[in-house]
Amino acid sequence: MKEEKKSRNPSIELLRIIMMMQIIFLHISDYGDYTDIAQALGGHTELAYWIIWLMCRCPVYIFIIIMGYFLSTSEITFNKKRILKCYLPMFFYSITIPFIYGILKPNVITTDQYLKAFIPFLSRTWYFMTLYLLVLILSPYLNRMVQGLDRKHFLILIGICFCLFSVWQPLSMLEPFEGIIGIKKILATQGGKSLYDFIYMYLLGAYLRKYHLFRKHDNIQDGSIWSKPYLYLLGFLALGLVNVFIVYSYPDVGIEDVIGYNDNPLVVLQCICIFRTFEKLDLSRFKKLGNAINYISAGNLGVYMIHEHPLIRPLIWEDIFSTDRISFYSEGDYLIKFILIILLVYSICWMLDWCRRMLAFLIKKLFKKEKEVTHDN
Repeated sequence: MKEEKKSRNPSIELLRIIMMMQIIFLHISDYGDYTDIAQALGGHTELAYWIIWLMCRCPVYIFIIIMGYFLSTSEITFNKKRILKCYLPMFFYSITIPFIYGILKPNVITTDQYLKAFIPFLSRTWYFMTLYLLVLILSPYLNRMVQGLDRKHFLILIGICFCLFSVWQPLSMLEPFEGIIGIKKILATQGGKSLYDFIYMYLLGAYLRKYHLFRKHDNIQDGSIWSKPYLYLLGFLALGLVNVFIVYSYPDVGIEDVIGYNDNPLVVLQCICIFRTFEKLDLSRFKKLGNAINYISAGNLGVYMIHEHPLIRPLIWEDIFSTDRISFYSEGDYLIKFILIILLVYSICWMLDWCRRMLAFLIKKLFKKEKEVTHDN
């Protein structure tokens, strides 16, 4: 456990934190009705929405890219501890949230909901966590394949995945290609939220670990422009603005849906750019800051599972915050309010997950002590 903490890269952990905050923003857009209201109001409100929203399309893929980046060089055997480390918090929240909710609001939770609570992996309580676990389970076998590929064949594989999921799939949903190009019963990716896409991103993360673009990392000199974070950040921003331009200029209204898909080719390129930005960002000089970032990042998945639980989601976006009211946007400070909401949701969920982690630590310590006493006797 200590070795894992030492190997954490604070730059990548900072990226995880930012991506989780972007996920909260995307949930404001979807469940807090920011998307619908911004498009209804039009003008600068809609423009601001598209710019911000299209700069926040990477979080889901980034988490899987990071997984592939780090796990692809690890063991090629089945790791039960890693899977349990991911599944146990998932099981904990799936059980505790409905039961606490049922105590506070009797007769609201159905029998089916209680039953689903015991099988979060199968019941799709969190689609992301189910897919995340599936990729973890498959990772040793994916690693075997990755380790057997040279650069040329690995790049060809990434290119095939890119054409399948980021070209063929989006084109099939846009005029004039819709009806001519089809994916039905072939590539149902749910806008980039399928197991296909998660494996695709795992492989991309593995490629980014082994190679820069078309060369090995060792061949990139420290002073080279390719080692500068700002280069990739500029690329990320430029690609986001291209997406905004496409939304306003493409004649098919369906572009508004397709452009926001995770597997949109420009979004995939954005993922590469923003990942490289933080990979090249050196925080090694700031040890205290790095330690703080690593500590905060440890609660990321807990933040996701708490605020995105089907029972907590409507509580946050319908009962607590009023982002679904047009009056919320009548003043120019609504974007500042968004930032405060994101920080508040993240902080509260993080503290709740911290309590869960401390409870798990104490239980583990208690069992260890009990085991030592039993062994001595």
